[in-house]
Amino acid sequence: MDIKLVDRGQEGELIITGRIDANNAVQVGELFLKTADRFKDITLNMGGLKYISSAGLRALKKLYIKVRSNEGELSITNAAPYVEEVLEMTGFAEMFNIK
Repeated sequence: MDIKLVDRGQEGELIITGRIDANNAVQVGELFLKTADRFKDITLNMGGLKYISSAGLRALKKLYIKVRSNEGELSITNAAPYVEEVLEMTGFAEMFNIK
């Protein structure tokens, strides 16, 4: 798993590749929250994300709560069909601005 940060002023874009699962979800969650401390709006570019587990979904939910408490917007772009299906089946798709 690899995450790259692109600074766009008020917005931070995280480009995610690989997998988010039980092996790395804690570290990913910590990175998500640090990013939310720095940027009001966050875009998660999931074009390279191949898999997300329930642990990864928990990290996403914590990020969503943090961004909303900062009155920001959390967007998801380029989600692979499998990842988008997981987000839809779990109800997470309704929480995020998916582009």
